[in-house]
Amino acid sequence: MSALAVARPRLRESLVMAVASLWLGMSSGWVSDARAEISPGTRWADPSHVKLGVEFPGEGYHADWELFRCDCGDLLVRSELNMPGEVEAGETLLVGGRAVLSRGFDREPELGSSLDAPALMMQLALRLLERAAPGGPATITEAREIEVLEEVSPIELESYSAVGGFQAPWSLTANVEPAGETRRRFDLRFDFSVGAGGDIQRGAMRLKGIADFATLEFPLAGSVALDDWSLTWRMEGESAELTDAKPETLDQLRALIRGR
Repeated sequence: MSALAVARPRLRESLVMAVASLWLGMSSGWVSDARAEISPGTRWADPSHVKLGVEFPGEGYHADWELFRCDCGDLLVRSELNMPGEVEAGETLLVGGRAVLSRGFDREPELGSSLDAPALMMQLALRLLERAAPGGPATITEAREIEVLEEVSPIELESYSAVGGFQAPWSLTANVEPAGETRRRFDLRFDFSVGAGGDIQRGAMRLKGIADFATLEFPLAGSVALDDWSLTWRMEGESAELTDAKPETLDQLRALIRGR
């Protein structure tokens, strides 16, 4: 199963939340203090805020995601998913690694409880940036175009509930440049192969965005009311005391989770 198969326009499938074990899990060295520039040794996996757009040429499918990481450990994803004749948009907030809040997604509300697609595509973008500039974002001090050709090693992707990858050969044309002292803009043209034996086909996708490595204020205050958010729980078997609770604000939900 390829990562493309997971992230392509299978928007009608409900996927289990995965980003906690993926994007956050990759970032054990997360930026924890404000700074005016990117420190040497900072990894591509260490951004606090990312805008990511993914284009699938010839498929009529485009996705835009904006990801924010809170110092408290929560993760907010703002999504806009485009298919021919259909646009779906909304927000998903992972709270304490256990609760998932969502709003928007008017046509397909079940999409709000899933973060597999942005998690896998974020992982792919970071893996490609690591191959293009293994020294990390601090080494990008001017606009660079980097070519990578890999004929042996595949790219393997995995999240809590989805796995996939891209077999070799694959190639990458990466344009990376500073977009401010703590930000790096990237434009990745990724060409890959799918299939096996005599049925190998070529495919391509484009991943564009900006990664910010400074600490930023989380866009949702703890006092935000949850009236227009849907609440689901990541894991089965949570206690009735927890699942039956009706927290009115984000801070109340965080406190509820910390107390269990």
